[in-house]
Amino acid sequence: MSYVFAFTGSKSTAVSLEKDADYVSMPLSIQSNQRDPDTRFAEIKQVQNLIIAKAKDRDNIFIHKGPISLSPQPMSKLGSISSYSYSPVSTAQFYVLAKLGDKSDVYTCASRIRHFLNSITLPGKSEYALGQIQLAIANPEQFRHELLEKISQDVAFVKQAMQTSGTVSIMGLEQPVLVRQVDDQRVELFINYSTTMELSNKGIESDKK
Repeated sequence: MSYVFAFTGSKSTAVSLEKDADYVSMPLSIQSNQRDPDTRFAEIKQVQNLIIAKAKDRDNIFIHKGPISLSPQPMSKLGSISSYSYSPVSTAQFYVLAKLGDKSDVYTCASRIRHFLNSITLPGKSEYALGQIQLAIANPEQFRHELLEKISQDVAFVKQAMQTSGTVSIMGLEQPVLVRQVDDQRVELFINYSTTMELSNKGIESDKK
């Protein structure tokens, strides 16, 4: 299943659909403070597999894998035998999702994610950090046909309002369905299209005699 995480910016199109979000998501970054690179890699993988396995036992918690960044460089000593650092940090990032429903809102879902993660004992020198809460929706492309119908209706309305039978060209309809966060439960779906209109001098004939 594909998930799209909502952004919080503005949209540049007139046509959109508002839908209830399916999930609340939190970005999760895992890192290991082990000095040896191979040990760090193994520990990060161990934590990732542990979290994924634990999520399978929960009906309302899901894991969506994200980008992975692994540093092959060993830590460098900083003047003290017990003080080390390395750059860039070896990390793995993915998303933890909680399903929204009639009895759960963004706050209960965020709390559910925190309780789930707090129940996991991290091995070795691993740790995690949580990012900003986002709403997410599953398979937004399923709404493409509905959006295209609304865009077609909007073009017909504009032509009627402009009293023209000219040609309208629409660009960008092949772009993916985007998702914008509206509030703490709803998202707005749209295609980032643009239109150009060639006006006709004749216009649309009036029904009046």
